[in-house]
Amino acid sequence: MNIQDLKITAGQMRSLIIAMINVDSHDSKTKSKSMAKNHGKQIKDDAKYEALRRDGASKEKAARIANSPNASKKGGKSSPMDERTKVELLSEAKKIGIKGRHDMTKSELINAIRNH
Repeated sequence: MNIQDLKITAGQMRSLIIAMINVDSHDSKTKSKSMAKNHGKQIKDDAKYEALRRDGASKEKAARIANSPNASKKGGKSSPMDERTKVELLSEAKKIGIKGRHDMTKSELINAIRNH
């Protein structure tokens, strides 16, 4: 069977395609909303987590960012890394599992944390 056998006009075909696109976009919106609710209480900002995952962030990185203290605040920013002490950076590196952190300089720690 091919398209000519169906006896559909171009306008009808266009309407069918538009309807299919609308259904698909509705399904993906519904799916992402329901996915966001599946994280339970451990994820502070589900929308941010989902956006980060869609952008390719690992589950661990997305969760860490979504659960940061300023994640829910509009315009919230974490303190600049350069203003943190090496001890604070070492603590952060330990939390996220960076190996060899004790041998790193402050700038290497900052780079490792930002790129983890």
